[in-house]
Amino acid sequence: MSVPAHGTAAVNRFLDTLRAEATRRQRRAYLEEYLSWLAAHHQCDTGQVATEDLLDEENALAWLAAARRGTTRRRPGPQGPTAPAAVNSMAARTSSVNTFSRYCGHPLELRPPGPQFAERLTPTEAHRTLRLLAGHHPAGTLEATWQRSVALIALAVCTGQGISTLHPMRLADLELERTLPRARVADAWYPLDTVSRGAVARWKATHQALTAGHLKALRGGRVEELWVTTAPGRPRGGQPALPAGLPAAVRTLEAAHRKLTATALGAPLLLEQFCGVEAGDEPEGPAPLPAG
Repeated sequence: MSVPAHGTAAVNRFLDTLRAEATRRQRRAYLEEYLSWLAAHHQCDTGQVATEDLLDEENALAWLAAARRGTTRRRPGPQGPTAPAAVNSMAARTSSVNTFSRYCGHPLELRPPGPQFAERLTPTEAHRTLRLLAGHHPAGTLEATWQRSVALIALAVCTGQGISTLHPMRLADLELERTLPRARVADAWYPLDTVSRGAVARWKATHQALTAGHLKALRGGRVEELWVTTAPGRPRGGQPALPAGLPAAVRTLEAAHRKLTATALGAPLLLEQFCGVEAGDEPEGPAPLPAG
């Protein structure tokens, strides 16, 4: 197999081999961070970074050390813009460079840090917390954003699925008018309890209001994605701001969820922590602590 000499081309070719969207998105974020760090370190453009530079163990270790200190952070984390990176994000960075190096035929086999896990709520705790969040709109939070976050939590509670599985949902995945309302996630149907059905129905009505009118002309029809933005974006590159009601990115949903839980509960909870397990049962995949 021939690997491109230019680092950006090699990374893009590697990413094309990944089937899972969530994995591809994570690998892209960290490998592009590595490219940017190397370019800054060598005082050149990212397009001038060679593949062999990415595969140099000393370079990789230096990048990981910088990331661990928080100096590669692009967005503020829960502890501020210069907080050290979380253990799980460091494990993901190490895994990204290891898998990329194996693809290139030059395995680095760097040792990742051990994972840390956040404790999940029991089903009773998850449902009680959902009812609390669904019944109280926190001051300072846009109402539509609160409704979207509560609907997302409701689906996590009822399906046991996390953000990467819930994010691709579409309007057709909801059947709320049935005698037993249900939602389809990853080709499986899950029943919705009364509180969850109410939260999802409320968001669906807001979704319709956000995506009506001007978006039909912009998108050429109805916006079928379940999760959409709740406020206009910011102008970028001389282009006008995009309107609310366009498909929302995972990071948008995560940021809104973190703000809601921190404001309403006093501490941020991961969405996956609402995927409860019965007391005494071991979860098959415990939720990782927030990445930084």
